[in-house]
Amino acid sequence: MKKEIKEWLVAIIVAVVLITIIRSFLFVSFTVDGLSMDPTLEDGDKVVVNKFMDSFTEYETGDVIVFNSEKGPAYVKRVIGTPGDTVRMEDKQVYVNGEPLEQDYVTHTEDSYMDNFTLADMGVEGDTIPEGTLLVLGDNRPVSRDSRDFGLVDQSEVIGEVQLRFWPLNDISVNFD
Repeated sequence: MKKEIKEWLVAIIVAVVLITIIRSFLFVSFTVDGLSMDPTLEDGDKVVVNKFMDSFTEYETGDVIVFNSEKGPAYVKRVIGTPGDTVRMEDKQVYVNGEPLEQDYVTHTEDSYMDNFTLADMGVEGDTIPEGTLLVLGDNRPVSRDSRDFGLVDQSEVIGEVQLRFWPLNDISVNFD
């Protein structure tokens, strides 16, 4: 009986240690709060955020990330510009490095705030996004609080990239580009 209790305790301790390591260094779940990423991610969707890849890869235009916010809970947004990029929006069209960005995922309406912007409008000195920062926008542009509102995101604030939506079960998906 003592041997069986000891085995159970060891199994429980190993499980707790593994869960702690996974949550601290590899993956974390996140609940989408708000409508800023509609239709890609909806309010209440639960996603898995890959924290591990942050150490080995650079974020690219189109990646959906979660990052800490000074204004409250973490945000989920789409990367639109990376260090060295020039970005502007004109007549609801985003241009990255002078080329129009294909954005099939974007919600458009007639009443979107700040339809036009440049990096200078966000307080960026120079023509390009500085090293260590990202420009992010929500897919539901009319209601999204994003770089147009709070400026560029420091990469040190990024928690990770959204890899999987696991809730609701009928909407499980892995590709957000």
